[in-house]
Amino acid sequence: MRKAGIFIVFLAAMAGALRSRGQVLPLGQWQNHFNYLSAKQVVQAGSQIYCASYNGLFAVDTKTGEIRQYSKSEGLSNTGVAAMGYLPASQLLLLAYRNGIIDFVYLNDRSAPDQIETWDLLTTTQGLPVEKDIRRIVFRGNLAYIATAFGVLVLDTQLRQVEDTYRYIGPNGTQVSIGDIAFSGDSLFVVTPLGILATSMRDDINRQYFANWKSIASPGNISNIMFFRSAIHAAIPRKGVYKYDEGRWAPVYTSASPNLRILDGGQTLTVSTGNAVVSLDDRYNARTFSSPFFGSVRSGVHTTPATFWIADGKNGLVTNQVSDFKSYSPAQGDTTVFPRPDSIITDLNGLSWTRLPETLGGGILVSNADRTRQRVLSTSIGNGSLPASKINSLAKDQDGYIWFASTKGVGYFIPDGILQAARVDAILPVYGQRPLFNNEECTALAVEPGNRKWIGTRTGLYQFNTDGTELLRKFTSAGSPLPSDIIHALRFEPETGLLFVDTPAGMVSYQSNAKTPAVNLNNVIIFPNPVRPGYSGNIGISGVTGQATVKITDLAGRPVFETRSEGGLASWNLNDYTGRRAAAGIYIVFIVSADGTEHQAGKLAIIN
Repeated sequence: MRKAGIFIVFLAAMAGALRSRGQVLPLGQWQNHFNYLSAKQVVQAGSQIYCASYNGLFAVDTKTGEIRQYSKSEGLSNTGVAAMGYLPASQLLLLAYRNGIIDFVYLNDRSAPDQIETWDLLTTTQGLPVEKDIRRIVFRGNLAYIATAFGVLVLDTQLRQVEDTYRYIGPNGTQVSIGDIAFSGDSLFVVTPLGILATSMRDDINRQYFANWKSIASPGNISNIMFFRSAIHAAIPRKGVYKYDEGRWAPVYTSASPNLRILDGGQTLTVSTGNAVVSLDDRYNARTFSSPFFGSVRSGVHTTPATFWIADGKNGLVTNQVSDFKSYSPAQGDTTVFPRPDSIITDLNGLSWTRLPETLGGGILVSNADRTRQRVLSTSIGNGSLPASKINSLAKDQDGYIWFASTKGVGYFIPDGILQAARVDAILPVYGQRPLFNNEECTALAVEPGNRKWIGTRTGLYQFNTDGTELLRKFTSAGSPLPSDIIHALRFEPETGLLFVDTPAGMVSYQSNAKTPAVNLNNVIIFPNPVRPGYSGNIGISGVTGQATVKITDLAGRPVFETRSEGGLASWNLNDYTGRRAAAGIYIVFIVSADGTEHQAGKLAIIN
């Protein structure tokens, strides 16, 4: 007991230089880096305005101006909202994604997501077309009428099941694609590539039978339709807005804009010309609103006759709620890995390694600084032995080895003497008794400061140990916030430990448990500290030197956990040596540099 007491006093004396911090991004957490300026659709849900861009979703509180982003990290099932709809009676926000999956998002009294249920029937039902894109959602009672690429889907929002489908309603029973939907009285109107079809909503009408749908001649190609003042209105690009009344179309607003589109109905009819917004009252008197932020208006709603929330494809969510129009989109940073850091790299000997395009035969070009000596590594045995000629990514690891990702797996070269050696063969790591990712396309590589390897493929993201023989982590879009299984590019930021992952559905970053080693132990940070109830992530000990030993004990000096740092960061999953979660209390974190010359210590509080 006396030794334990001395140990605690010793650590307490040294703990002054070690800081705790609760604001560092938790280990294992994901961040989105989506393009929120490419706004596509906006809906009002209570006090919140929800706006969807190509791959992002966010909401603005109309009372406070607070902006909040939503993604798979917040419980959504997917990325890439194609259509939205809000049902006030149920406080239900329907999110339809480009792949046909629908999220039932139930909102609380603050109009924020409270519960999310996923409906994936369209993706699991046999016999449906490959394209399941959803274009519009319109509610009638508790039923959601959904315009899709293969017809009209009627969804019971209470039972979350299909009530009806109107699929083969084209001429002679052909399948038609539906671009828009609107109701007028007891009639349903839909826009198809061939024009408008209409049917009765009477209970005795079989709407699945094509003969019960009437074709309505239109004055031109219709971009969309909207119900306003007891009648259907249609936007005809280069002509204007027309009203359908008593079987005839009558012009109510003239416009030569090729981008004419109706945005909203209600007290006024809101129309967009692409770079302006026009409000039409019940007598079709026009009031035009212009702004430099109107570059490509896609969607919009009005909360008052003169207050608009506009989804603009170039400037994001735009509103004039306070004064002049301005953008309310989230802060915009890099949304892609560009330029790619894996096309040309330099090894420790100053040699340049370049992945060659297939038009030049593929492979890897190795050359000295003045290009007087060069060598092309290929699939030929003894001159590279690459598993494939197409190389997608190059990376230099902490040992100076040059790793490559090809269409048939990964491997690496030891660069010493590469230009003059008579024989050069790639080293292919063996995992699962075969070359790593044999016959699978690997698209990107990134190396951590701790020398572990991140490998991007067309089936997900993988983390391997130093030599690629042990799988440490695997992420797919089905089990993580990763927006797509197809990885385009990777970039590791050693200063922060963030891995940036670029996919076809947008870029995200992952907070790894490795970063650049510190020079000394003067600025060690423990986070989060304290650990509060419900926290399920890892503890991070940042700012340590490379390969430092980190020991965690209880106040009596009994060991609880020990590990080595990955670069300048170590982590603890809060489980002790027996695999059980550590009990509530105060713990001592003791750090020793790899050479044993530096020591540091601090305290960690766990509240369960």
